[in-house]
Amino acid sequence: MFQLVVDDVILTKHPLGTVEADLTTRLAAASEDPIRRVYVRHLTATPISAPDGRLITLTPRSELLPDDAPPPWHEAGALLARLHACPVPDDLPEHGGRHQFAAAVAEADALHPGGSTDILRELGLHLLQDWPTPTRQVVVHGTFDLGRLARMPNTDAWLLTSPHTLGTGDPAWDLAGPAALWGAGLLDEASWLAFIGGYAAAGGRTPAEGQPWPGLDHPAKCALVMATVAELRRNPGYPKPELSPTAEALLAACVKANGRRW
Repeated sequence: MFQLVVDDVILTKHPLGTVEADLTTRLAAASEDPIRRVYVRHLTATPISAPDGRLITLTPRSELLPDDAPPPWHEAGALLARLHACPVPDDLPEHGGRHQFAAAVAEADALHPGGSTDILRELGLHLLQDWPTPTRQVVVHGTFDLGRLARMPNTDAWLLTSPHTLGTGDPAWDLAGPAALWGAGLLDEASWLAFIGGYAAAGGRTPAEGQPWPGLDHPAKCALVMATVAELRRNPGYPKPELSPTAEALLAACVKANGRRW
């Protein structure tokens, strides 16, 4: 996906193969109450076709979370709870996270064989083949991480971006990214508790303190695989990368996840 800022407009060019009908349905859902209250609004109700056949969407310029700013974990959790409480619009497709996970598994499968990357490949293929049926079907973001938060200029409220993955699915899918980082030791306990606390305070369903959360197991492992593949891609020497400390921590978590439940 390619983005370009022109004056006060962000132009997003979506990958070839994006299904126009699905993207149109997702945009329509994000443009109507109550979902539009948690998303940065789109300037186009339908995608625009570029000369090369790729689809383009337009949004107003917004302010992303600065790298040196404290992450608004509590607010992020509350935003997701509000999204999950929205009625499911007619014809809304499955969220786009499964497609992105499948792409990450294919990328992991193409990595240079040997060592812990073999575990990553094995774990990814197993998770893809053993995809669970959601016990609940709600409206989910599909690819949530802190990079999907933004604020409109001169406002304080955080909103979600990137409705191109908006769809139906298990609400645990949207909590999986922070859960994976927490499980790998890359997200501190206070941040994780703030995120889950914000989710619960806004009406999101969470287990009682100290109780297991089995529904989070599969999506958290999926998020772990995707985070690991993304980190390996950034490492020198890819696709036979020299491992950064973050990559080593993520791969170590994949090894554990391949043999036990979270």
